[in-house]
Amino acid sequence: MEFRVLGPLEARVGGASVVLGGAKQRAVLAVLLLREGEVVPVERLVDEVWGDDPPPSAAHSLESYVSRLRQLVNGHGPTLLRRGAGYSLELRGAVLDSRAFLELQEEASAAAAGGEWSRAVELATAALAVWRGPALADVALASAGRAEAERLEELRLRTYELRFDAELELGMDKELVGELRVLVSQNPYRERFIAQLMLALYRSGRHADALDVYERTRAALSDDLGLQPSLELQQLSGQIVRQDPQLRRPATVRPTPHQPPPIGPRTRRLAELVLVGALVAAAMAFTASGSVSREAVSEPGASTIARVALVLPQAPETASIDDPRMYGTLRGFESSRSWGYETEIVVSDEIDPAPADVDRVLRRIELGRFAFVLVLGGGDTARALAPLVRKLPETRFAFLDAPLSSLSLEGVEGATGVPFADEESSELAGYVSGLVPPRGGSPRERADVVSVVAGEPSARARKVIRAFTRGVRRALPRVLVRVGYSNELVDPTACEHLANRQIDEGSDVVLALAGHCGLGALEVARVRGVWGIRAEDDGAPGGDHILATMRKGWEEATFDVVKAFHLEMLPAGRDVVLGLADDYAVDLWGGPDPIVSVAWSKVVRRCSNIRQHTVDDPL
Repeated sequence: MEFRVLGPLEARVGGASVVLGGAKQRAVLAVLLLREGEVVPVERLVDEVWGDDPPPSAAHSLESYVSRLRQLVNGHGPTLLRRGAGYSLELRGAVLDSRAFLELQEEASAAAAGGEWSRAVELATAALAVWRGPALADVALASAGRAEAERLEELRLRTYELRFDAELELGMDKELVGELRVLVSQNPYRERFIAQLMLALYRSGRHADALDVYERTRAALSDDLGLQPSLELQQLSGQIVRQDPQLRRPATVRPTPHQPPPIGPRTRRLAELVLVGALVAAAMAFTASGSVSREAVSEPGASTIARVALVLPQAPETASIDDPRMYGTLRGFESSRSWGYETEIVVSDEIDPAPADVDRVLRRIELGRFAFVLVLGGGDTARALAPLVRKLPETRFAFLDAPLSSLSLEGVEGATGVPFADEESSELAGYVSGLVPPRGGSPRERADVVSVVAGEPSARARKVIRAFTRGVRRALPRVLVRVGYSNELVDPTACEHLANRQIDEGSDVVLALAGHCGLGALEVARVRGVWGIRAEDDGAPGGDHILATMRKGWEEATFDVVKAFHLEMLPAGRDVVLGLADDYAVDLWGGPDPIVSVAWSKVVRRCSNIRQHTVDDPL
């Protein structure tokens, strides 16, 4: 038998739910479970169930509730006994989720105290996976019982803090930003969450965003409570402004996502009562409440749980930390489970497409009775799925990284496009390029020539290049910007030739916008001692020569798209463009050296200025 108090009160026998009776009978069971193994006096039970003004028949009614509960648990392991002036519920081998949570949380704390960061993350993740919502969310209790439920809630938040600390020690900075933002919005005065978010943003290169979080917190504390941030938070803000070396990422090897650290037998036994897939959340297993569909399957049976699907252009097992597009999207999609949805991943194959594969994906979406379908990218799969938007009016579709105009879906009620404003990060990268000295040069020097190695001369590429040029010239009005097109997105050799020619002509900064081909340009920049600017999604490695990284917040964007669907806030038939105003497409600073000679406040102001000129249409 299994009892669940971390969420709505539930009891299950052999996987089947047990009817627990009315509100007061459920309250009696809740109090006994919160104090399992202890004798709970009759007076306390009466106080918890009826409050300060119980009816004369309360004691008699209590006996009736206990009798019915005894009948429910008898024969399944637990025993409900009368002991002296009270009652005691002894589990005798039955499972109680709060007990499992506390044991896992204790082991996670011990692992963190011993510096076993990977194990601490695993145990904390398992502990948090036990929760299904606020403790005893559907049970009304008086002060003592509610205080115990709130104690469990506080331990839940501490477990998040413990997990985040361990993940920061493992260098998992970028992966934490989306989840921390949500928890900070839910707990705006919990300064440890705020500090962890600031540190994660800072180590991800998002210095301006980290300081913005502090300023928002300071204003909220002052306006709402008349308080100032704690001394610790003020000190962290100062360290970020000074680029304090103590804030650098620890030199700890992060765990491989597909090979989670081993867990002991005791932990494994406890974890079996919850969503096992949460133990390897970083690997995007989705085996707990969802599935990966690669073959055509039969129409599912009727279900009362709304279903959501993520359509991917390649298999999720190919995702790694080095592939932010796939990895971040998968992590963000985990939020679907937080909203109570049944999840499924449908895999296309855009690397080697075949008609049969397209037909399989279309059939799966058409038969799946999904409430919501999120499609990653605007490639062949998205174009094939576009006609289904009109055919399935009961299903909402969102296309991440694709405008509706590219799919001929403008004005169609069931669709939302969620493209990124690449030109905004490009403009900010250009501005940074004009502020720093040439690599290895005097702090007073500035670039004479800045160049762009692009792939194909598409309208989209030209728009991004114009924005980059605009940003450079805001810092250096007379700088020369050279642009070259490789007409190649795969072979790095073409970009190598372009970059060499541009550097020969005096370029101090090379922006690579040519996919895999651009890796050749960045390698030339490294060898020849000039700055390189990369797009994170192209897979280019970092290094001391990388001045800035243009990124897209895949995890944060995916999370917010699912959340917007859940809250019925997805705009119908139009795009939501994600840019700096939404904390997406934000530049990352590549290395610590150039910032020493730059007034960081200039970058912050420029970022704010770009935001002010952006249509504020957040998810």
